[in-house]
Amino acid sequence: MLINNNIIVGVTAALLSLSGTLASFLDKPSIATYWGQNSKGGVDTQKPLSFYCDDSSDLLIMSFVLNFKDGGLPVLNLANGCNGPNFPGTGLLQCPDVGTDIKICQNKGKTVLMSLGGAAGIYGFANDGDGEAFADTLWNLFGAGSSSTRPFGDAVLDGFDLDIEGGGPTGYAAMVRRLRTHFSTDKSKQYFITGAPQCPFPDAMMGTIMDQVGFDAVNVQFYNNYCSTTSGSFNFNTWDTWAKTTSPNKNVKILLGLPGSSAAAGSGYVPFGQLQPIVKDLSNTYSSFGGVMLWDASASYANTDISPSYQVAVANLVHGLANGGSTPSTTSTISTTTTASTTTKTTSTTTKTTTTTTTSTTAAPTSTPVTCIKDGQKCSTEGQVACSGNSFAMCNHGAWGLQGCPSGLTCFSTTDGSSVYCGQGSGSSTTCDLISTLEITRNTLNTGVVKKTIGPSAKPYMGGHVIAQFSVTKSDAKSFTALVNVRRFDKISFGKTITAQFKVADNITVTSVEGGTVIQKGNQVKVQLKNEKKTMMAVIQLKGQIKGGIFVAPKVNTMKFY
Repeated sequence: MLINNNIIVGVTAALLSLSGTLASFLDKPSIATYWGQNSKGGVDTQKPLSFYCDDSSDLLIMSFVLNFKDGGLPVLNLANGCNGPNFPGTGLLQCPDVGTDIKICQNKGKTVLMSLGGAAGIYGFANDGDGEAFADTLWNLFGAGSSSTRPFGDAVLDGFDLDIEGGGPTGYAAMVRRLRTHFSTDKSKQYFITGAPQCPFPDAMMGTIMDQVGFDAVNVQFYNNYCSTTSGSFNFNTWDTWAKTTSPNKNVKILLGLPGSSAAAGSGYVPFGQLQPIVKDLSNTYSSFGGVMLWDASASYANTDISPSYQVAVANLVHGLANGGSTPSTTSTISTTTTASTTTKTTSTTTKTTTTTTTSTTAAPTSTPVTCIKDGQKCSTEGQVACSGNSFAMCNHGAWGLQGCPSGLTCFSTTDGSSVYCGQGSGSSTTCDLISTLEITRNTLNTGVVKKTIGPSAKPYMGGHVIAQFSVTKSDAKSFTALVNVRRFDKISFGKTITAQFKVADNITVTSVEGGTVIQKGNQVKVQLKNEKKTMMAVIQLKGQIKGGIFVAPKVNTMKFY
């Protein structure tokens, strides 16, 4: 993006003292693409970083730095993106070719970040001092500092991304503050901090971090959870509210995080035809909408469900949007001043552009009440199911018939939006007459009228330093697919095997778990899966049979993980 000379002249010395420039991926809906973990899994499926520095990516996030705990050297894992060798006596790869690619991408106007954490490895801090020490290490290894063990040579990254999947939140806010102090010493470029929380709000690992320090953008993972994009509990509006009321940076951008293919995650993939109206509606409705994040490049570029690829199609969709949901556009830069406060100062620069084209602004959306389906009400699709508060409805001979969920449970839509199930909710929200997010967007797209659509939040299991969320991906009258997203708060691995136990309803039989074994005796289920990487988190994918009725999820007080 070119910067008008008049703007440059008008920039004050005070603004120049801040880390940043006027043009960045934050200025318009953008595509963030993760690279480095080869989620597709083939020998040649992940190309070099520079291969992806095309018009279909604006922000490239390399993954991952892991196995960190203090100021010592971490481990760098880029799958087949770098095979080393390691610096002698360390777990840190030497990747000069990646360093060359970073500079190629930056010269093409791309922002390149390094992500910390991810699903593998053990990481986390015991206190703020450890977080600050690691910030110094990151700056010297990947920023404009100096070290004899820089993996990418003299390439200087544009900032860091936090994908904290386990180990708890301790020390990360202090780390971010220290990083921003380092950023302020380099006036030659703009640096960014982004995050990748999971969609259940607040995120168990990152929620307190994001409340304490300003992030430039968050790539919310709307997958592998009950709040996936096509479910009735899709909660982008909750994240929008956080951005505008709680986040220290009130101009933080929220990106819709999606798997790049159906195989890139356990659930949450959205076919392009379904995605189009959803993205347009988000852009029209929420000024915090910052674009789409895709996990990861190896999957999205190789996904030919739509030609030439899912990555290209989604990028064209996002780049064809207007500049977010509000005008004029605003670029935020976060102060690097270190204070004891839990918030950081936000400075906004507003730029108005005069054109000969008439542009309409998006008014604040209005809300209409949601009416639950009533017993006997007419319906048109035989066998269709839908939620109606704590009950579920089935279309039978042209009329809805209501049945209540078991005591203490409420009705959820499956994460693919095609069916419903009964599960344990938290709070008072319920789902009414909402079958899928796709139907929601068809009813509200470009109307300026948005239903109060968010459904219930699933009650998490919490115990023994573990948090877990159960969700149903899809189901019908005979079968189901479900998953359990489980994470540890302590910095300890589950070990070589992860075991989960829970009680199912009388009509449910669990027949398989991906990568493991199932034993079911009556209502009691025990699943075990291999955990060769000895991780702190896992997505347990289950399949099974239903004998009459709909799927009823296990109650959290029957669950146990070890």
